[in-house]
Amino acid sequence: MIQTTAQDPTTFVAVAPHWYVISTGGLVMNGVVAAVTKKRSARVIFWGAVALHVGEAVYAYRSAQRAGFTESAPRWALQTLAVGFPSLLALRAAKQG
Repeated sequence: MIQTTAQDPTTFVAVAPHWYVISTGGLVMNGVVAAVTKKRSARVIFWGAVALHVGEAVYAYRSAQRAGFTESAPRWALQTLAVGFPSLLALRAAKQG
């Protein structure tokens, strides 16, 4: 038998601001390098990172919904889109209680 506990649908944990600078700033800088240098490898890395962040955001949204964080799921997704794995670590901690 699976035991579930009621979760607060508004549960959200913001990550430290420096993650926005590091992750989003790094992604933007990689995009600038890819655009300026026109190197295929830089473009592949940039678009791969974008795809990874989008995939993580979709996962975060669905995971938050399943955890009962129904009202805050969009916030989890947007935060994860911006900063990636630190947001997923915060979501995992929030789910564990």
